[in-house]
Amino acid sequence: MPNTNIYKKSLEWLEDLNQNKIVPGLERIQKIMKLLGNPQDKLRVISVGGTNAKGSTSYNLSKTLMQTGKIIGCFTSPHLHSVRERIKINDKNISEEEFAKNLFDLRDLAKKNNIEMTYFETLTALAYHYFLSKRVDFAIMEIGLGGEWDAVNVADAEIAILTTLGLDHTEYLGNSLDEIAKTKAKIVREETTVITGWEKNYHKHIPRCKNIFHAKTVGDWIKICIECLDLSIKPIIDPIPGRQEIYLNFTLDTAHNQQAINFLLSNDKKYQIIILGMLNDKDIDKFVYELPDDCIVLACNLDSERGATSREIADICKKKNIMCKQYENVRKAIKSVNSEKTLITGSFYTVSEAREYFKLDGYSEL
Repeated sequence: MPNTNIYKKSLEWLEDLNQNKIVPGLERIQKIMKLLGNPQDKLRVISVGGTNAKGSTSYNLSKTLMQTGKIIGCFTSPHLHSVRERIKINDKNISEEEFAKNLFDLRDLAKKNNIEMTYFETLTALAYHYFLSKRVDFAIMEIGLGGEWDAVNVADAEIAILTTLGLDHTEYLGNSLDEIAKTKAKIVREETTVITGWEKNYHKHIPRCKNIFHAKTVGDWIKICIECLDLSIKPIIDPIPGRQEIYLNFTLDTAHNQQAINFLLSNDKKYQIIILGMLNDKDIDKFVYELPDDCIVLACNLDSERGATSREIADICKKKNIMCKQYENVRKAIKSVNSEKTLITGSFYTVSEAREYFKLDGYSEL
């Protein structure tokens, strides 16, 4: 029987680290990885960086490589419902017991050596250590923020997939695509094979490497990846929770920046209602300006200290002459919808609350 109390205590300790705290730099992760015996150096790492489609690429690459019968580790972020979603082997979340044990071992090691790790660094270290202990054949590691100073970048990637390039996290990464490209490309080493969807004029920011392949879609990036690994399998592209996920008259999508919402609406703009909740460190103006003029926005508060208020979203909608109504939370906005075609978007928090309301698969995970 799993010891749920120990698992809950491990979650409490982790959450005290504050998942919203971002402290760039590799010093802390390098110290803890050295104490663990540098497990990242003993793994075949495929890093997935870029602006959008990182999660979709990681998820589908994992599914694709599983066809070989090999053991595939996959580390992604953020999560929709359970932090254990971030650390999977062959598409199964790390168990509560192994999560708690590994987390407390890390906590004790860091405390003994006076290392103050962040929430993300702790989970990254846990993933590398866990993947090595399970002898995974490949570790697919999604970059959390940027590249150069991201904890995942403590490893030397055999293959680096740089998905798309757009303006996001500008307070950390820079205010231009060139600046953002420079830091995101720093996940590349001399022996790394690069697969990218970046326009060719940004390839100049990719450091010297083994080879660069250019393609535009998740399917093509995965196809090239398996060719580079000399595997005779075909790409698998499966539906992913929270990404263009359809339930009744609702579409749920975690798009949270201009590039992502632009891509989403390029497939279908005929939404009558858009339920929108966003974090205040996103460029909400640019996001809202991509929305159809004739839609009705239901602006929601989010259960996060980083959440923008419904009033802030409503003020931006007003500037664009988009009709907007304010709601205390996502649930109340959903309840106000009848049969109208509705998009729920803007943040993982927004989609998570909607999935919990609809009781979609995985909603009750801790």
